[in-house]
Amino acid sequence: MAICPQCKSEYVDGITVCADCGCALVDSLKEELSEEQIEEEAHRLAEAVAQYGMDGDGIGLPLEEPLEEPEYTGVYVNSAEKAEENRTSAYTLLFVGGTGLLGILLFFFDVLPIHTGTINKYMISGVMGALFLLFLVMGAVSMRSSRLFAKKAGKEKNLTQEIRKWCEENISRETLDSALFLEQEPSEELKYFARFEKVKELIQDQFMNLDEGYLDRLIDEMYPDIFGNGIVENNED
Repeated sequence: MAICPQCKSEYVDGITVCADCGCALVDSLKEELSEEQIEEEAHRLAEAVAQYGMDGDGIGLPLEEPLEEPEYTGVYVNSAEKAEENRTSAYTLLFVGGTGLLGILLFFFDVLPIHTGTINKYMISGVMGALFLLFLVMGAVSMRSSRLFAKKAGKEKNLTQEIRKWCEENISRETLDSALFLEQEPSEELKYFARFEKVKELIQDQFMNLDEGYLDRLIDEMYPDIFGNGIVENNED
């Protein structure tokens, strides 16, 4: 019995062309696949690779959930860096504001040899004086923010040290990989995403209400220690 590879209609022996599709009939669908069927099969295999952690050498074991790339909210700036940025901005604004006000005072009292009309003199002094005064206010605000971030940086540093110490005592490459990858290991890229999410889950279970950006950056910094050089070992002694 002949079969159409396109619409899969069956024909009695002796007929060689499908009446509906015009395709040449085959004895079995396994003998000939259309381009559309080949594309569908390739797409199915690609989805299997992403879902089951296959690599180029063979089929890996199914994972509980498809691996997804960690979502980042952007580069996290810690409190110490924010404090330094605000301190630098404060010094710049205070310097510009103070120097500008001094220049305006020298101009207003005719110390600087700049000759203008009386009206222009008062207008320039008023406008520029207000602008440089605003710089001083902004500088003072930035300095205050710098001090607040500096205090927060101390608490953040202590929290980071506590999380790092907990990871050193409770997370190891061998233990984590044996739980994630039972027999055949996936590619390094998929391993990175799986490890990242698992470490993040373990830390979030131990330390509540952590900022997502802070935690993502911290795990990214600790990753080489845990999985690259194997510095962090499980303390089971």
